[in-house]
Amino acid sequence: MALPSKYSSSDNNELREKLKWSFSCAIDKSDFLKQSKDFKAIEGWYHQAKKTSDDISSPSLVSSEMIKELLNHVYPHYTNIIIEKVDMNIKSTDGGMQSDFDIGIVTMRPYVEFVKIVNGEPMPAAKFTFELDIRTHISIFKAANSSESEYIELKKLAIELEILLLYMPYFSLSESIKLTTKTFEIQNIRLPHKRQK
Repeated sequence: MALPSKYSSSDNNELREKLKWSFSCAIDKSDFLKQSKDFKAIEGWYHQAKKTSDDISSPSLVSSEMIKELLNHVYPHYTNIIIEKVDMNIKSTDGGMQSDFDIGIVTMRPYVEFVKIVNGEPMPAAKFTFELDIRTHISIFKAANSSESEYIELKKLAIELEILLLYMPYFSLSESIKLTTKTFEIQNIRLPHKRQK
């Protein structure tokens, strides 16, 4: 994800950390997911691999990898959506006063894959698919937001995030499983004016 050279990534680091915390709550506190045969099967792969390699960490890496991959999928895409929606709001007022607004529900379906290597050959991937429904309310600072500005400055970002489990690699779900709903606010956040790449 490329940022302008003068942009300080710490300005929106809280958004990344809040998303990471939400994913951690969804995965680490879900008895259904962690006690499932699917999850335990992946843990078993790590147990087997650790017996033959000191480079393989503990089975808790399964949770860590899920959280990391969800964050890598969701954070840049969601940030782009916020930037795009704020840009549209600013352009619609020709750089004038921007009011608070909602961007509606953003739905994403990120997935995490695990691949077992047997005799140097990759086996079919074990894929966990999630659904994220994100409701976002934005309060904009007027002063720094124009088409020439390097940054978009937000007074407040209010988020309600619902995380569901849609598909597991081996066990067929008859319906989606709600893992968690998190609501949080971030004050005084700065984002690059141009979309992330």
